[in-house]
Amino acid sequence: MARPKLFILATNALLATLFLAGCDKLSAFNSLQAGDLAPDQPDISYGPDARQKMDIYLPPPHLRPAPLIVWFYGGSWDSGDKRKYAFVAKRFVDMGYAVAIPDYRLVPDRQYPVFVADGAQAVAVAQKYAARHADDIDGRKLVLAGHSAGAYNAMQLVANPKFLRNVGMARSDIAGIIGLSGPYDFYPYDVRATQIAFGDTPAADSQPVHQNLQGMPPLLLITGEDDRTVLPRNSIRLAEMVPQATLVKIPDTGHIGTVVGLGTFLTGNERILKPIKTFLHDVAPVKVY
Repeated sequence: MARPKLFILATNALLATLFLAGCDKLSAFNSLQAGDLAPDQPDISYGPDARQKMDIYLPPPHLRPAPLIVWFYGGSWDSGDKRKYAFVAKRFVDMGYAVAIPDYRLVPDRQYPVFVADGAQAVAVAQKYAARHADDIDGRKLVLAGHSAGAYNAMQLVANPKFLRNVGMARSDIAGIIGLSGPYDFYPYDVRATQIAFGDTPAADSQPVHQNLQGMPPLLLITGEDDRTVLPRNSIRLAEMVPQATLVKIPDTGHIGTVVGLGTFLTGNERILKPIKTFLHDVAPVKVY
């Protein structure tokens, strides 16, 4: 039975307030959604820095070897903690996927391109980990996904060819990319977060829409029509430029609503989950769907 629109709006508003209120509140939201879910392989190093670590979650044994999703969280490139996104891992693990969630180095200590380069290195290490654990993970089916700044990281490390090339990978290694409420066309840097993160980096280097996108893997771009943090035009513009792009605009949904919609308790949103399931089934199907 469909939920009344007023209930959906009230629930999303409540959870968005909780989600945005601070790290402690995010921890509470994560605990509510993920319960006691813990990574099967925590703190896998992909570089020497303390923040260059990732967690890997596995689905039940009968669903292995599972395709791998690497999830990048948002936070304006200046905050984030991989353990507080176990609720995202739970959603995808319950669907039969292995999930890697890396931390990455943050501003103001670092600027672009460090956080994108970290993402590429994490993907390369995750792929190698999958190859060494082929009974659990099918590294040939590698999907990138992220929300907000994390969606940018996932997209840019594939759109700008230097990042994959520097870690010995190619676009053909990526089966698909899911971007939730991502910034892909935000030059000039007219908000404080992008000014701090990107400095004087030229648009030709930093903007996904300024790259040669003809060889991109399939994309699923989901944006909330009420997003005032990252305007929907970012996803619309990128979808116009990539041959294999699917654009989904979610009514009555703001910036946080697209990631809150991945929750498994109360906040799960089929308007977001259904296109994700369809996309994953097409690019990286699980053993039992």
